[in-house]
Amino acid sequence: MKKKVMSLALAAGVLFSSGELVHASLGDDIINTGDNYLGTPYKYGSAFGNTSTFDCSSFTSYVFSRHGITLPRTSSGQASTGTYVSKANLQKGDLVFYDTDFNGSINHVGIYAGNGKMLNAQSKGVAFADAFSPYYWGARYVTARRVINDKVTAAKVVAAAPKPTTVYNADGSVVTSGSVHKVQRGETLWGISRKYNTTVANIQKLNLLKSTTIHVGQSLKVNGQAAAAATQTTKLATTKVASSTTATYTVKSGNTLYGISKSYGITVKQLMENNNLKSSTIFPGQKLIIKK
Repeated sequence: MKKKVMSLALAAGVLFSSGELVHASLGDDIINTGDNYLGTPYKYGSAFGNTSTFDCSSFTSYVFSRHGITLPRTSSGQASTGTYVSKANLQKGDLVFYDTDFNGSINHVGIYAGNGKMLNAQSKGVAFADAFSPYYWGARYVTARRVINDKVTAAKVVAAAPKPTTVYNADGSVVTSGSVHKVQRGETLWGISRKYNTTVANIQKLNLLKSTTIHVGQSLKVNGQAAAAATQTTKLATTKVASSTTATYTVKSGNTLYGISKSYGITVKQLMENNNLKSSTIFPGQKLIIKK
Protein backbone atom coordinates (compact mmCIF):
# COMPACT_ATOMS: atom_id res chain seq x y z
CA MET A 1 0.00 0.00 0.00
CA LYS A 2 2.88 2.35 0.83
CA LYS A 3 4.48 1.64 -2.56
CA LYS A 4 1.22 2.47 -4.30
CA VAL A 5 0.88 5.78 -2.44
CA MET A 6 4.49 6.68 -3.26
CA SER A 7 3.96 5.87 -6.94
CA LEU A 8 0.90 8.14 -7.06
CA ALA A 9 2.82 10.95 -5.42
CA LEU A 10 5.75 10.57 -7.83
CA ALA A 11 3.36 10.61 -10.78
CA ALA A 12 1.98 13.87 -9.46
CA GLY A 13 5.48 15.34 -9.29
CA VAL A 14 5.44 15.43 -5.48
CA LEU A 15 7.87 13.58 -3.22
CA PHE A 16 7.43 13.05 0.50
CA SER A 17 9.31 10.80 2.87
CA SER A 18 6.58 9.82 5.32
CA GLY A 19 2.93 10.08 6.21
CA GLU A 20 3.85 12.65 8.84
CA LEU A 21 5.20 15.08 6.25
CA VAL A 22 2.03 14.83 4.19
CA HIS A 23 -0.07 15.23 7.34
CA ALA A 24 1.88 18.38 8.19
CA SER A 25 1.19 19.83 4.75
CA LEU A 26 -2.57 19.24 4.97
CA GLY A 27 -2.55 20.33 8.61
CA ASP A 28 -1.05 23.67 7.55
CA ASP A 29 -3.68 24.04 4.83
CA ILE A 30 -6.47 23.39 7.32
CA ILE A 31 -5.11 25.99 9.75
CA ASN A 32 -4.73 28.48 6.89
CA THR A 33 -8.37 27.92 5.88
CA GLY A 34 -9.56 28.44 9.45
CA ASP A 35 -7.33 31.50 9.78
CA ASN A 36 -9.48 33.23 7.13
CA TYR A 37 -12.33 33.40 9.65
CA LEU A 38 -10.47 34.94 12.60
CA GLY A 39 -12.80 37.29 14.44
CA THR A 40 -16.00 35.75 13.07
CA PRO A 41 -18.64 36.01 15.85
CA TYR A 42 -19.68 33.03 17.96
CA LYS A 43 -23.26 31.80 17.93
CA TYR A 44 -24.31 28.58 19.63
CA GLY A 45 -26.10 26.24 17.22
CA SER A 46 -24.88 28.09 14.12
CA ALA A 47 -25.79 26.06 11.04
CA PHE A 48 -23.16 24.12 9.13
CA GLY A 49 -22.05 26.14 6.11
CA ASN A 50 -22.96 29.48 7.68
CA THR A 51 -19.72 31.48 7.68
CA SER A 52 -21.10 34.66 9.24
CA THR A 53 -21.19 32.98 12.68
CA PHE A 54 -19.81 29.73 14.12
CA ASP A 55 -20.01 27.61 17.20
CA CYS A 56 -17.07 25.34 18.02
CA SER A 57 -18.17 22.25 16.08
CA SER A 58 -19.76 24.05 13.11
CA PHE A 59 -16.39 25.77 12.68
CA THR A 60 -14.34 22.56 12.72
CA SER A 61 -16.80 20.66 10.51
CA TYR A 62 -16.87 23.50 7.97
CA VAL A 63 -13.09 23.99 7.85
CA PHE A 64 -12.43 20.27 7.38
CA SER A 65 -15.16 20.02 4.74
CA ARG A 66 -13.17 22.50 2.66
CA HIS A 67 -10.49 19.83 2.47
CA GLY A 68 -12.72 16.88 1.63
CA ILE A 69 -13.07 15.58 5.21
CA THR A 70 -16.58 15.10 6.59
CA LEU A 71 -17.08 15.43 10.35
CA PRO A 72 -20.17 14.99 12.56
CA ARG A 73 -21.90 18.25 13.49
CA THR A 74 -21.32 18.09 17.26
CA SER A 75 -18.14 18.10 19.33
CA SER A 76 -19.11 14.85 21.06
CA GLY A 77 -19.75 13.25 17.68
CA GLN A 78 -16.41 14.46 16.35
CA ALA A 79 -14.69 12.99 19.40
CA SER A 80 -15.70 9.52 18.22
CA THR A 81 -14.13 9.88 14.75
CA GLY A 82 -10.58 9.24 13.59
CA THR A 83 -7.93 7.75 15.86
CA TYR A 84 -6.72 8.66 19.33
CA VAL A 85 -3.55 10.74 19.55
CA SER A 86 -1.70 11.56 22.75
CA LYS A 87 -0.95 15.12 23.79
CA ALA A 88 2.77 14.52 23.22
CA ASN A 89 2.18 13.45 19.61
CA LEU A 90 -0.22 16.19 18.50
CA GLN A 91 0.28 17.59 15.01
CA LYS A 92 -1.31 20.51 13.18
CA GLY A 93 -4.82 19.60 12.07
CA ASP A 94 -5.57 17.23 14.96
CA LEU A 95 -8.81 17.85 16.85
CA VAL A 96 -8.57 18.66 20.57
CA PHE A 97 -11.57 18.18 22.89
CA TYR A 98 -12.65 19.70 26.19
CA ASP A 99 -15.22 19.34 28.96
CA THR A 100 -15.81 22.95 29.99
CA ASP A 101 -18.55 22.08 32.50
CA PHE A 102 -16.60 19.35 34.31
CA ASN A 103 -19.61 17.06 33.97
CA GLY A 104 -17.92 14.21 32.10
CA SER A 105 -19.25 15.22 28.68
CA ILE A 106 -17.24 16.70 25.83
CA ASN A 107 -18.75 20.03 24.78
CA HIS A 108 -15.94 21.90 23.01
CA VAL A 109 -13.56 21.20 20.13
CA GLY A 110 -10.70 23.08 18.51
CA ILE A 111 -8.06 22.46 15.83
CA TYR A 112 -4.51 21.99 17.07
CA ALA A 113 -2.32 24.65 15.40
CA GLY A 114 1.11 23.63 16.71
CA ASN A 115 3.30 25.05 19.46
CA GLY A 116 0.64 24.41 22.09
CA LYS A 117 -1.95 26.56 20.34
CA MET A 118 -5.40 25.74 18.97
CA LEU A 119 -7.73 27.52 16.57
CA ASN A 120 -11.33 27.47 17.73
CA ALA A 121 -14.68 29.23 17.85
CA GLN A 122 -15.32 30.36 21.41
CA SER A 123 -17.39 33.01 23.14
CA LYS A 124 -15.26 35.85 21.76
CA GLY A 125 -15.40 34.45 18.21
CA VAL A 126 -12.90 32.53 16.10
CA ALA A 127 -9.46 32.91 17.64
CA PHE A 128 -6.21 31.18 18.53
CA ALA A 129 -5.85 30.10 22.14
CA ASP A 130 -3.38 28.33 24.41
CA ALA A 131 -4.66 24.75 24.12
CA PHE A 132 -3.33 23.77 27.54
CA SER A 133 -3.44 27.04 29.45
CA PRO A 134 -3.20 26.41 33.21
CA TYR A 135 -5.75 29.18 33.66
CA TYR A 136 -8.55 27.56 31.67
CA TRP A 137 -8.17 25.06 28.82
CA GLY A 138 -5.54 22.87 30.47
CA ALA A 139 -7.82 21.72 33.28
CA ARG A 140 -10.67 21.05 30.84
CA TYR A 141 -8.71 19.12 28.21
CA VAL A 142 -10.01 15.57 27.65
CA THR A 143 -8.56 13.98 24.51
CA ALA A 144 -7.46 14.45 20.89
CA ARG A 145 -8.34 12.69 17.64
CA ARG A 146 -6.59 12.53 14.28
CA VAL A 147 -8.95 12.60 11.30
CA ILE A 148 -6.24 13.30 8.72
CA ASN A 149 -4.87 10.01 7.43
CA ASP A 150 -2.51 8.80 4.70
CA LYS A 151 -5.39 7.92 2.38
CA VAL A 152 -6.88 11.41 2.56
CA THR A 153 -3.57 13.25 2.26
CA ALA A 154 -2.23 11.11 -0.59
CA ALA A 155 -5.46 11.66 -2.50
CA LYS A 156 -5.12 15.44 -2.03
CA VAL A 157 -1.50 15.36 -3.23
CA VAL A 158 -2.50 13.58 -6.44
CA ALA A 159 -5.60 15.73 -6.91
CA ALA A 160 -3.52 18.89 -6.59
CA ALA A 161 -1.41 18.00 -9.63
CA PRO A 162 -2.18 20.22 -12.65
CA LYS A 163 -4.13 18.27 -15.27
CA PRO A 164 -3.91 18.81 -19.05
CA THR A 165 -6.82 21.05 -19.99
CA THR A 166 -7.35 23.22 -23.05
CA VAL A 167 -7.83 26.83 -22.04
CA TYR A 168 -7.17 29.80 -24.31
CA ASN A 169 -5.47 33.15 -23.82
CA ALA A 170 -7.08 36.39 -25.03
CA ASP A 171 -5.06 36.20 -28.27
CA GLY A 172 -6.38 32.72 -29.07
CA SER A 173 -3.21 30.84 -28.12
CA VAL A 174 -3.48 27.73 -25.99
CA VAL A 175 -2.41 27.94 -22.36
CA THR A 176 0.03 25.09 -21.83
CA SER A 177 -0.77 22.30 -19.36
CA GLY A 178 0.70 23.10 -16.01
CA SER A 179 -0.56 26.67 -16.38
CA VAL A 180 -4.09 25.44 -15.67
CA HIS A 181 -5.49 24.06 -12.44
CA LYS A 182 -8.66 21.98 -12.18
CA VAL A 183 -10.53 22.81 -8.98
CA GLN A 184 -10.90 19.93 -6.53
CA ARG A 185 -13.37 19.57 -3.69
CA GLY A 186 -12.49 21.70 -0.68
CA GLU A 187 -10.11 24.03 -2.51
CA THR A 188 -10.14 27.81 -2.22
CA LEU A 189 -8.61 30.49 -4.44
CA TRP A 190 -6.23 31.36 -1.63
CA GLY A 191 -5.01 27.75 -1.34
CA ILE A 192 -4.59 27.44 -5.12
CA SER A 193 -2.68 30.73 -5.28
CA ARG A 194 -0.21 29.41 -2.70
CA LYS A 195 0.38 26.20 -4.71
CA TYR A 196 1.37 28.21 -7.77
CA ASN A 197 3.19 31.04 -5.97
CA THR A 198 0.78 33.66 -7.25
CA THR A 199 -1.99 35.82 -5.76
CA VAL A 200 -5.76 35.51 -5.50
CA ALA A 201 -6.10 38.81 -7.37
CA ASN A 202 -3.98 37.50 -10.25
CA ILE A 203 -6.05 34.31 -10.63
CA GLN A 204 -9.24 36.38 -10.54
CA LYS A 205 -7.85 38.66 -13.25
CA LEU A 206 -6.71 35.77 -15.47
CA ASN A 207 -10.11 34.09 -15.24
CA LEU A 208 -12.40 37.14 -15.19
CA LEU A 209 -13.67 36.18 -11.74
CA LYS A 210 -15.78 38.82 -10.01
CA SER A 211 -15.77 36.97 -6.67
CA THR A 212 -13.81 34.27 -4.87
CA THR A 213 -16.47 31.64 -5.57
CA ILE A 214 -15.17 28.60 -7.49
CA HIS A 215 -16.66 25.17 -8.15
CA VAL A 216 -15.39 21.61 -8.41
CA GLY A 217 -14.14 20.74 -11.90
CA GLN A 218 -13.63 24.39 -12.91
CA SER A 219 -10.47 25.00 -14.97
CA LEU A 220 -8.50 28.00 -13.79
CA LYS A 221 -5.59 29.70 -15.54
CA VAL A 222 -2.90 30.20 -12.91
CA ASN A 223 -0.43 32.04 -15.12
CA GLY A 224 -0.29 33.39 -18.64
CA GLN A 225 -1.96 36.31 -20.37
CA ALA A 226 -4.89 38.10 -18.80
CA ALA A 227 -7.98 38.47 -20.95
CA ALA A 228 -8.57 41.90 -22.42
CA ALA A 229 -11.91 42.22 -20.65
CA ALA A 230 -10.17 41.77 -17.32
CA THR A 231 -7.79 44.63 -18.12
CA GLN A 232 -10.70 46.86 -19.11
CA THR A 233 -12.58 45.97 -15.95
CA THR A 234 -9.52 46.79 -13.88
CA LYS A 235 -9.13 50.18 -15.62
CA LEU A 236 -12.79 51.03 -15.05
CA ALA A 237 -12.52 50.06 -11.41
CA THR A 238 -9.39 52.18 -11.02
CA THR A 239 -11.09 55.15 -12.66
CA LYS A 240 -14.09 54.78 -10.40
CA VAL A 241 -11.96 54.76 -7.29
CA ALA A 242 -9.89 57.70 -8.47
CA SER A 243 -12.96 59.81 -9.31
CA SER A 244 -14.43 59.42 -5.85
CA THR A 245 -13.05 60.13 -2.41
CA THR A 246 -12.86 56.46 -1.53
CA ALA A 247 -9.82 54.65 -0.18
CA THR A 248 -8.40 51.21 -0.80
CA TYR A 249 -7.10 48.78 1.82
CA THR A 250 -4.79 45.83 1.19
CA VAL A 251 -5.77 42.85 3.36
CA LYS A 252 -3.05 41.55 5.66
CA SER A 253 -2.70 38.14 7.27
CA GLY A 254 -5.06 37.86 10.24
CA ASN A 255 -7.39 40.61 9.07
CA THR A 256 -11.17 40.14 9.19
CA LEU A 257 -13.97 42.20 7.67
CA TYR A 258 -15.17 42.97 11.19
CA GLY A 259 -11.77 44.33 12.25
CA ILE A 260 -11.30 46.36 9.06
CA SER A 261 -14.81 47.83 9.26
CA LYS A 262 -14.21 48.96 12.85
CA SER A 263 -10.92 50.61 11.84
CA TYR A 264 -12.69 52.71 9.21
CA GLY A 265 -15.88 53.38 11.18
CA ILE A 266 -18.17 51.50 8.80
CA THR A 267 -20.17 48.27 9.00
CA VAL A 268 -19.32 44.82 7.68
CA LYS A 269 -22.44 45.02 5.51
CA GLN A 270 -21.23 48.25 3.88
CA LEU A 271 -17.81 46.75 3.28
CA MET A 272 -19.32 43.65 1.64
CA GLU A 273 -21.67 45.73 -0.55
CA ASN A 274 -18.89 48.08 -1.67
CA ASN A 275 -16.76 45.12 -2.77
CA ASN A 276 -19.51 42.79 -4.05
CA LEU A 277 -18.54 40.16 -1.46
CA LYS A 278 -20.91 37.22 -1.09
CA SER A 279 -19.27 35.96 2.13
CA SER A 280 -16.97 37.23 4.85
CA THR A 281 -13.97 35.39 3.38
CA ILE A 282 -11.03 37.66 2.53
CA PHE A 283 -7.44 36.89 1.58
CA PRO A 284 -4.02 38.45 2.22
CA GLY A 285 -3.19 40.78 -0.68
CA GLN A 286 -6.82 41.39 -1.59
CA LYS A 287 -7.74 45.03 -2.32
CA LEU A 288 -10.85 46.35 -0.59
CA ILE A 289 -12.68 49.56 -1.48
CA ILE A 290 -13.45 51.63 1.62
CA LYS A 291 -16.38 54.06 1.31
CA LYS A 292 -17.34 56.03 4.38
